[in-house]
Amino acid sequence: MTQRIAFGAGYAIAIALLLFFVLFPFMQMLSTSLKPADEMFTVPTTWIPEHFTLDNFKAALNYGNFITYFLNSLAVSVITCVLVIVIAVLAAYGFTRLEFPGRKLLLNMILVSQMFCISAIVVPLYKLVGSLHLLNSYAGLVLAYLAFTVPVAIWLLRSFLLGIPHDMEEAAMMEGASRIKAFFHVIVPLLRPGIGATAAYVFLITWQEFLFALVFMTKQEFRTLPVGIMDFKGQYETNWGTMMAASLLISIPVFVLFLFIQRQLVAGLTEGATKG
Repeated sequence: MTQRIAFGAGYAIAIALLLFFVLFPFMQMLSTSLKPADEMFTVPTTWIPEHFTLDNFKAALNYGNFITYFLNSLAVSVITCVLVIVIAVLAAYGFTRLEFPGRKLLLNMILVSQMFCISAIVVPLYKLVGSLHLLNSYAGLVLAYLAFTVPVAIWLLRSFLLGIPHDMEEAAMMEGASRIKAFFHVIVPLLRPGIGATAAYVFLITWQEFLFALVFMTKQEFRTLPVGIMDFKGQYETNWGTMMAASLLISIPVFVLFLFIQRQLVAGLTEGATKG
C-alpha cells in the first residue's frame, strides 16, 4: 500500500513537472502579451499583469502585412498537406501491397533521406527551385516542403497499412471490385486515423517552419508568419508585447486543428505505435 502511494505521488510529481516545462513558455507569452509596455520590465517580474491590456493583440492584427502573412502560411500549409497526403497514401500503398523490383531499396533510400538535417539540404533545394524559376512563389516553397515531409509521411502511413489485413481488400476484389475501387472503398476509410495523424504532423511542421520560408520567400508580400513576425523586431528595440501577441495568434490555427482531429490523432498514433 505504501509503495503504491509513493508510486502515485512520484507519478503525479513527474506529470506536474512535465506540464510546467511544457506550459511555461506559453504562460510567459500570454503574460507578456497582456502587459502594457511600462510593465514588461518591472522588477520583480510579475506573472499576472497589474493592468490588463489587449493593445498588443490589436497592434499585431492591425499591422499592415499580418493578414497577408497569415494567408500565405495558410495557403502553403494546406496545399502542402493535401499533396503530401495524396502522394504518401499512394506510395505507402504501393510499398505495402505491391511487389516490384527494388522495393526494399527504395524504402531504405527514403529512410536514409531523413538522416540529413534540413539545413543540409536547403542550398541544393534553393538551387533546384531557382532553376525552375519558382522562388518567391507558393509552388517553390511547397516543393521544398514536400522534399522533407513526404518521406516521413510514407513511413507513417505504411505502418498503418501494415495493420490492415489483406483479407478485407481481397474479399472486396473477389466480389468484383477492382483494385482501385477496393483501395478507395476499403483501404482509405480504414486508414483515416493514420491520415489524420499524418496530416496533423505535416500541417504543424509547415505552419511553423522558418528556414525554408526565410530563404525561398525574399519578397515581403510572400513571407509566411514565422518569418513575418520578425518585423516586430527592430534594429534598436523589440516590441516584445506585440511579438508575443502575434506568436499566440499564430498558434490558434494549430490549436483549432488539434481540437477537431484529436480523436483521430490519438487513435492514429496509438494504432501506429502498436502495429508499426
